[in-house]
Amino acid sequence: MIRTVIIDDEPRSREAMREMLRLYCTGIEVVAEGEDVKSGIAAIQNHNPQLVLLDIKMPDGTGFDLIRKIMPVTFRLIFVTAYEEYAIKAFRFNAIDYLTKPIDPSELQSAIEKASSTIENENINERLKKLLLDYMKPPLPENRKLILKTSETIHIVEIDNIVRCESARNYTIFHLDNKQQILMSKSIKEYSDMLEQFNFYRVHHSHLINLKYLIKFKRDELMCVLKDNTEIPVSTRKRDELLRVFRTL
Repeated sequence: MIRTVIIDDEPRSREAMREMLRLYCTGIEVVAEGEDVKSGIAAIQNHNPQLVLLDIKMPDGTGFDLIRKIMPVTFRLIFVTAYEEYAIKAFRFNAIDYLTKPIDPSELQSAIEKASSTIENENINERLKKLLLDYMKPPLPENRKLILKTSETIHIVEIDNIVRCESARNYTIFHLDNKQQILMSKSIKEYSDMLEQFNFYRVHHSHLINLKYLIKFKRDELMCVLKDNTEIPVSTRKRDELLRVFRTL
């Protein structure tokens, strides 16, 4: 059995990964899980895994931060990410294994089979060093459009025209500057991962805002106000971080 650690800040994502491994991948034993960089490092140090499935975006840093802190790695590594084109280009260029969310069972099977075959630790550490250097470089300007596919329509949306995103259980509501709303059947975390590089900020578990539209922060009420006068709650743990964001605008 391959001792495996899953590191992802979303409990439902970890649960889904466990279930997919059970259903589609033989010879895998999940020995520990982590919900952030700190607990992920502890899980790796305490359980000495042979395989780690590592999310990129986490509350206290990124999967890249985790790798920097524990190198050299002595395990097989598969990054798991929502579609983030610049990161994926870096993975491909450096021949690093990755999966994109939502996870496709056949792609998971293929990645696990590849990881289960052989590992050359020295080689992978050299490639990881190159990956970390590449990812730290500023990305080139990208096409600032987002494709939103519903069951009835394909929307091509200018990212600058997205005012905010709101979580509705496992769905996400996009609020555009023309008052249009688009309901998508993906979690807000996936869109947060995609849009943070375009100056979006997740102020609350259920709210992601475009900082372009932010005009005021009511510190006592923990509310931010957007240009259309919409008031969005700010979680207590995001308060100080949002104040730091204000100073950079």
